[in-house]
Amino acid sequence: MMNCLDFRRQVGAEPFADDALLETHRRQCPACAHYQDELRAMDGLIARSLAVPATRITRRTPQPRFALATGRPRLFAIAASIAVGLAVGLVLLVSAPRASIAREVIGHVAHEAATMAATVPITPGALAGVLDPEGTRLRPGIGDVTFAARCVYDGQVVPHLVVRTPQGTVTVLLLRHREIAEPLQIEGQGFAGVVLPAPRGSIAIVGQGLANLDGIAQQVFEAVDWGA
Repeated sequence: MMNCLDFRRQVGAEPFADDALLETHRRQCPACAHYQDELRAMDGLIARSLAVPATRITRRTPQPRFALATGRPRLFAIAASIAVGLAVGLVLLVSAPRASIAREVIGHVAHEAATMAATVPITPGALAGVLDPEGTRLRPGIGDVTFAARCVYDGQVVPHLVVRTPQGTVTVLLLRHREIAEPLQIEGQGFAGVVLPAPRGSIAIVGQGLANLDGIAQQVFEAVDWGA
């Protein structure tokens, strides 16, 4: 009988994996079926975006001069609307990202909380299958990695690890697509953690009831080899 952790490990490394054990678990566990469907949808989206051919640039037919003259007020109105929209967008962009990152990270970790119960270290091959596509690896000494999968997060596929350190167990998300300027403390739903700027994007380290979160976060951060 396959459990949820084994299912997510396998489909996290290969979303389109298909065998009798996986299919049986899919039928019995809607949450895991939804997890695999999300990964498959993201892989399909990436494949379609890479397959789009370059569009041919065509020359527009010049418009009559009177059309430019009569259309100028409309152009000014459009330009003004765009300027206002950009101004509002910039205000939101400056004020919202940190709260958004905190909400997204805590929400993802809480949704996948069952993964933190894993105690058996995964194989080096399984870990490499999750980290290699990102061009990253873990240096020795970080502790036991008991869960590793490629998860859909914020519309991206990111490595999701659970690491058992001597000081406690943490969930680690490698967020290459999210950049932050300075460390961000996050808390909610019984979890606490930190998101740190990284050589490639950022890294989130989250746990529960940790007495030395900063020390664990520093240990995990230093254990990640971000590649060239």
